[in-house]
Amino acid sequence: MSAMADLAETRAIANLLVALVGQTATQMSQCAEQCGLSVVQASALLRIDGSMSMSELAARLGGHASNATGIADRLAARGLVERHEAPGDRRVKRVALTPEGATTRTRLLECMESASTPFAQLSAAQRRQLHDLLLAAIEPGTDLGEAQRQAARLLGSIDLD
Repeated sequence: MSAMADLAETRAIANLLVALVGQTATQMSQCAEQCGLSVVQASALLRIDGSMSMSELAARLGGHASNATGIADRLAARGLVERHEAPGDRRVKRVALTPEGATTRTRLLECMESASTPFAQLSAAQRRQLHDLLLAAIEPGTDLGEAQRQAARLLGSIDLD
């Protein structure tokens, strides 16, 4: 295959992947809206496990601790999370879901699970094959979480057409 054909094929695959991500993000946005949340707030709500430090939340969100603090503050103002100092170190702030936050997260997950996903039309074998092909295309040793955070930051600024 020539370099130009390879480039055209790569561009076509990238466009399809971006379209797939767009479909999934649209569904997430609709579910967040149904729960009265922004996409960022919904994403944070889904990532809070037990009582976790703000720096851990920031790492899970792929951003800076100050951004996580702002998100947690908005969720706390709505009664969905509570913030408290870490035992033994008042400098460390922790965040945890309130009962209302847990209920909202459950509603969000139920909405996302009930939505018709882009993969619903694929058989289980096709989904496994797609998973395996995508995994094979990723460079060995890649930190998938970091790669996902990079993609989230970059996708808005890339013109694939």
